[in-house]
Amino acid sequence: MVYLNPGGFNFGSTNLDGYGISNIVFAVVYTLFLYAACTYLWLQRHHPVVKMRKVGLMLLSVLVIHVFCFMVFTVYTMNGAWPCTVEFWAMNLYLPIGIGLWQAQNQQLIIVSREQTEMISSHPVYKPLLPPRGRGMGTPKYWLWRFKIWYQSISTQGKYEGFVLIGIIVQFTVSMIVYNISRKFNRYGIVSHHTTPGMCRRGWEWAPSIVWQFLWNYFFGPYLLWKIRMIRDIYNWRLQTIIAVVAGLPGTPLWLAALYTDKFGPISKYWLPSMWLVPGMMAMEIVTVAFPIYQILKHKRAARDIHHALAAFDHKRLNSSHDSMTPGSSLATSGSLKQKTKGKMYSMESLDECLSGNYDSLQIYSSCMELNGENIIFLTKVLAFRLACQQAFHNSCKSSAEFCRARQDMFRTALSIFVTLIHSRTATYPINIESPIYSRLEGIFGPATALVASCKTITRTWSLDTSSTSATPWDDPPDSQNLSPVASPGQEFPSFPMRTLSKSHSKYDSDDGHDSSEHIIGTGDHEVDAPRGGSMDMVPDPLEGVKVPAEFDENVFDAAYKSIRYMVWSETWQRFMVWKAKAGNESIGRAL
Repeated sequence: MVYLNPGGFNFGSTNLDGYGISNIVFAVVYTLFLYAACTYLWLQRHHPVVKMRKVGLMLLSVLVIHVFCFMVFTVYTMNGAWPCTVEFWAMNLYLPIGIGLWQAQNQQLIIVSREQTEMISSHPVYKPLLPPRGRGMGTPKYWLWRFKIWYQSISTQGKYEGFVLIGIIVQFTVSMIVYNISRKFNRYGIVSHHTTPGMCRRGWEWAPSIVWQFLWNYFFGPYLLWKIRMIRDIYNWRLQTIIAVVAGLPGTPLWLAALYTDKFGPISKYWLPSMWLVPGMMAMEIVTVAFPIYQILKHKRAARDIHHALAAFDHKRLNSSHDSMTPGSSLATSGSLKQKTKGKMYSMESLDECLSGNYDSLQIYSSCMELNGENIIFLTKVLAFRLACQQAFHNSCKSSAEFCRARQDMFRTALSIFVTLIHSRTATYPINIESPIYSRLEGIFGPATALVASCKTITRTWSLDTSSTSATPWDDPPDSQNLSPVASPGQEFPSFPMRTLSKSHSKYDSDDGHDSSEHIIGTGDHEVDAPRGGSMDMVPDPLEGVKVPAEFDENVFDAAYKSIRYMVWSETWQRFMVWKAKAGNESIGRAL
């Protein structure tokens, strides 16, 4: 058996030479590894590192692209056994649809980064799960208004996926038209002529198959790189996107040159024109699955190191009392802790001190670099909730009626936290807590959440007319003009205009009108108010008459708080302190 058939790809018998067999073996082995990686990612789809990436859409795009790559690897060995129509539909369906799906899922980087950054300045109290239903047929103007409301109710990721779906429909329609009008693929066409198998694979009919690839490589891809140029995430998501885009740049011009230039004839006998697209497609597949797997393994290794370090510290503390740690100091770990912390971990007390004081820099780092700012928001909201509960219950201890009213108000406050940060259906980025803890909170707040979510009378127009909303009932709406970091004299890092979640703005503290009337989940009156200055009539409160569960108290979030607090301390806080030490005197705003 010779390694290369002298005739190469000539539409003759099957090429079972060394090169042809090598292509099949490589395609099979590569497929097995890729499917194993996809299976592992699917099993780890609830891992915090992977959860934000829309694993289902990501794996679907990889599998669709791989169908095209596998077929291309077998073309030389088959030596024309694939009919021209099969190759036509593979090029017009699997290639553009795979790229479109990959493009849609990769927009998640921009969406997550943008939404996490918005968490720094504002947090919505609640958004209705469904847009309001209209009444009657309405006029064209009315329907345009309805369409506007519906369009604005769709998430950014949903819009991207909708655009990709439209593109897929257009691609399929154009391909179907070309297939039916060309005599190269059938006998009832109206253009072109019946030709040889080799000439069938050339011509204008193949142009639609490469349009999406061309637009992605030279328009959408570079535009995406421009949009993510300022993102500095710790997961190398941005680097993954850069590699995928750059790797696909040579494919389209080389495919065109090999297909329509005779000088590529000797090369095309063995390296077929469509194979010039494969390296870029394989790069997209590899980086899409390899980077998340690497981050998962890295995350698990760090968790094991922390566990061993804590075990070693507990052992030392039991054997010698002088090894106990004071608040704010660092904890020496065992030699097995091979992290960038240089053998030291920062204490839990230092994290508590930061959360109780100026946590702006930690919030910025968590939102902009680790893309999990909801954890810091939850911790600070719970701390503020505890303070508000203590003061509310202390001020209302004079009578049972006042106490019941204060308890009802605090339940609504806690419900806002549950709806925006915990509930899997209503929270944009739910915190990652254990199932038993979530089930307990669901049992306490689930019925009230369902009532609020099912209130169709609350129109989304209110949120459109309102410039901002407050995440807690005792805060003022944020000032939209103060969204940039400002460094104070003598301050190491700049301060973002973070709203202090303290009891100083509580209506139990003063009666100066600081309580917001823009909350859908009301906290004071049993009414759902329209925005200030709005002309909309008052609507019934969906929570009116709802009894506060007996399990509810000021410690209702304690278990979730401890879980998130430990996760933040063992992961985000350690990396933040190391990053802060490396940043030196540079401002966070400039570093990000």
